[in-house]
Amino acid sequence: MGLEDRAEQAAVDRLRKVRGPEVFQPGWPAHVAAPQGNLVDGVFLKDFEADFKLAAGHELSARNGEPPKFCAARSSSALVVNTFGPFRHSPGHLKLLGLTGFRRAFFEHKCRTGLRTRSPPHLDFLAEANDAVIGIESKFLEPWGAPGAAVFSPQYRKPFHGSADKPPVAEPPWSALYDDLVAAPDSYTRLDAAQLVKHYLGLKHSYPGKKRILMYLFWEPANARDFAEVAAHRDEVARLAQRVAGCDTRFVALSYRALWADWERTSEWPGMAAHLARLRERYHFKV
Repeated sequence: MGLEDRAEQAAVDRLRKVRGPEVFQPGWPAHVAAPQGNLVDGVFLKDFEADFKLAAGHELSARNGEPPKFCAARSSSALVVNTFGPFRHSPGHLKLLGLTGFRRAFFEHKCRTGLRTRSPPHLDFLAEANDAVIGIESKFLEPWGAPGAAVFSPQYRKPFHGSADKPPVAEPPWSALYDDLVAAPDSYTRLDAAQLVKHYLGLKHSYPGKKRILMYLFWEPANARDFAEVAAHRDEVARLAQRVAGCDTRFVALSYRALWADWERTSEWPGMAAHLARLRERYHFKV
């Protein structure tokens, strides 16, 4: 059994322990019967339902006879909702990467790239202040599987290389990364680098007048040091971060464990201690 399968079973076991077996859907041992069964206390359907219904992922809808993707114990959408749910309608309580003063926040936020693609990139969570914006791409168990080869529509060439009448939108380090992914689509085996390239372009196009941060937020098991896959993922994250360092859209990678530790030290929200205890009870486990 590989790390992804082991982690999925551990996620199911932990959810069963925390919420009880009654929340699971009969015949689907890895899925809860309703989205509410996948939420920690203090996070509610109203915190994210409207955002998800506007998104292209259909996370809350049953499809082809299968339960909604959000209902899976391994759902990365549930992880990000559980983490940021209390701040969706109260963004002023949020402190993120040292920044405060957030006015708006959204889940599954469409961040348009200026291209006529079928569906623009969706950031898992976006927090916006008067002068800054942070867009988050979140991962749970995805890095322990295979992200698949990088794929770009031909339209992406223009913003990364420009044209006769228009300079490129992207900065040279991101354009070089785009070129490398087109030439070698399998050059990252744990990190979905193409997805981050698209998110970068979306933030740069949609928020030209703001300080922009693209944040890659990822989960690791409590015994992360036991697995070569975890080290390989971190190496790829560090490689990408080094390539785009110094760009005007800042790239930051952080584990959920590190984020929660930072909140424990710096957050002034009165509910944070109880919120962190619930998150750790649910998501801090060995595999």
